Amino acid sequence: MKRLLWTLLAAGCLLPGKPAIAAPIVREMPQTQAQGLTGTGASVTVWAGSGTNIDFTRTGETIQRAWLDDPSLLTLDFDGSLCSHSAGNDCSGASIIHLRRITGIRFPNLPATSSTLLTVVTQTNQGKKVYLFNVGYGSGTPGYATVAITPSFQLGNGIVLRGDRATDWNTVEAGLTQAIQQHLILPDSPVALRVRDFLLRVRSGTPVQQAMQDTKVTMAIISRLATLGSSSPSVSQTQF
Repeated sequence: MKRLLWTLLAAGCLLPGKPAIAAPIVREMPQTQAQGLTGTGASVTVWAGSGTNIDFTRTGETIQRAWLDDPSLLTLDFDGSLCSHSAGNDCSGASIIHLRRITGIRFPNLPATSSTLLTVVTQTNQGKKVYLFNVGYGSGTPGYATVAITPSFQLGNGIVLRGDRATDWNTVEAGLTQAIQQHLILPDSPVALRVRDFLLRVRSGTPVQQAMQDTKVTMAIISRLATLGSSSPSVSQTQF
């Protein structure tokens, strides 16, 4: 009984009237979807009283330009200055866009719309990339706070994980074997089963993004397993 009491206290179950504080929600979106190359396109929602971030830090890209077709209900902010090649070394660059709802500004000859298009131009080591986001306006409780753009370009039999780094599915499978051998995950754990299902699907020809959605395997898991399979480093238990 005492053990149960301490368990309930630790879980906060005996603290009436104190609402639970929800952790910030991050929604992952593959690069290819945000560029309109796969899937049904990229949709982003902004709620009143809660801005939405679009985060490019995982891809290592620098934002050069961003504009809204209808700026009457939204403002744009960045975590740094927008850089161009002519800016020199003084420009730190931006990798996060913050969208904020406003009550509205009337622009002459600009029709009112229920949504708008956000176009983002980024700079990478391989050149420029263009992202298109259909921005809608939500009501009620926000569904997420950040949309994290994740690396997902297919390259031959593999995928680009970070920048110009690539791997194939054999490396991901080797990483899974290493993780099991190092007792980081159990052979019959949900993660291991989902990764095996994911590998089976992509090797059978299922598009990467579709396989990720069907098996609930994230790019973060694939990236960690690929890193483990390619270099076999010492990986901490918390990573899995």
